[in-house]
Amino acid sequence: MYHIKDDQRSIRSSELLYDALVRLVQQKPFHTITVTELVEEAQIGRATFYRNFDLIEDILRMRCDQTFEDLIVYMKAYLEEHQDEVGKLPLKPVLHYFHQNSEIIEVLMTIKRLDIIQDAFRQVMGPFKPRLIALHGVAEMYVEYGLVVRVGIMTNILTQWIASDKQPSPDELANTLGHMMGKMITADDVL
Repeated sequence: MYHIKDDQRSIRSSELLYDALVRLVQQKPFHTITVTELVEEAQIGRATFYRNFDLIEDILRMRCDQTFEDLIVYMKAYLEEHQDEVGKLPLKPVLHYFHQNSEIIEVLMTIKRLDIIQDAFRQVMGPFKPRLIALHGVAEMYVEYGLVVRVGIMTNILTQWIASDKQPSPDELANTLGHMMGKMITADDVL
């Protein structure tokens, strides 16, 4: 777990630790990185690490959570600016955002920890649950299932797209997948 205070020193220390961890992940397997190596690379004290984090992976969780919180802010601004796209799948603004902000996703892909991405996706969607329950008129349990499906789809699209060097463009991929998803395929179509 991470516990960053809302002061500049804690924020700066967490940024130094994240940057150091990214450098170390490029040099060696994640599971072999120690707190000692990390604080030396970040040039901060061991006590500073433990004041802000319990585990090394918490640094990645923190950055991923921050990224997804920023994504929500970006999506709201994007949809306000692109009124003609309101009501469409949220994939286009997600791809636009991660076209410029994919470092944490790339790091998590490298260390094979997509669970951290999925946890951040689910956490950021939490506040929208009551709205989804009202919209669909179903029990919360079914909204949970729906969120798991959406998180899985978005995580897999995002990681496949990043692994493909972010090709095609965000607009082309979102439009094509939106078209494909609009035409739901049945078992009869495939079998």
